[in-house]
Amino acid sequence: MNEAQNFVLDGLGIRGSLVRLEETWRAVVAEHDYPDNVRRLLGESVAATVLMTTGLKGAPRVSLQLQGEGPLKLLLIQCSAELKVRGMAQWRDAAEDTVLLGEGRLAVNLDAGEPGGVFQSIVPVISAQIAECLEAYFRQSEQLPTRLVLRTTPERVAGLILQALPHSDAGSGTFETAGAMVATVSARELSELPASCLLPKLFAGFAIRLFEARPVTHDCRCTPARLAGVVRMLGVRELKALLAERGEVALTCEFCNRRFRYDAADVDAILSGHTPARTVH
Repeated sequence: MNEAQNFVLDGLGIRGSLVRLEETWRAVVAEHDYPDNVRRLLGESVAATVLMTTGLKGAPRVSLQLQGEGPLKLLLIQCSAELKVRGMAQWRDAAEDTVLLGEGRLAVNLDAGEPGGVFQSIVPVISAQIAECLEAYFRQSEQLPTRLVLRTTPERVAGLILQALPHSDAGSGTFETAGAMVATVSARELSELPASCLLPKLFAGFAIRLFEARPVTHDCRCTPARLAGVVRMLGVRELKALLAERGEVALTCEFCNRRFRYDAADVDAILSGHTPARTVH
């Protein structure tokens, strides 16, 4: 189950989305040895970023970046309009009883792919829970009442977002009632139940309009062509120095953690416009 699905609570002015990831989530962390609490936080953030992307118009790309002074140093998630997602985390100390999110800032970037079409909002990290941090972002930057529920299991990550539609007649009491309903969902229910079963259970008595599910895939983007471009950006002088010192030019993708190694012949080919690839796992 690797999909996102939008829905509307008819007549209430409330929209929502569900996301459940299994194989796609495993691909995000496949080559990493994340501590359990870092893995959980990364999974919640991946689900949240996909949910944010599903509710946007104009086919924007969304990136979520959290930088902190606590045990978690950096969290970065990127999701395209086609729901292709990748993510990574860096940490200083991640003992299981450690609160990962200390003081820091959360940045959300929306990129419509046009000149001047990048919009960034930055909010402080106000909670140890990424869901509460993002709800604060929506209150401050989007001014939309939002409820975000994120759940993880050993094999899956899942999430649900509720938002009042802009210019809707949804009263605060109605939205709070709907938000309280979703807060009761368990990790098993959210990650396993089909939307056609889960939503009527959560929103008993409400009319629900459910849209077609969309696939969510992993997309690391460390293609031979992109990596060759990185090698070229180092410049001839730096490349010669690396080859003289180490006999190779090595690059490691921070997202998928794969290592790419280029010898002198590969570097010559890249500088001539070719794109050889050398991969070491």
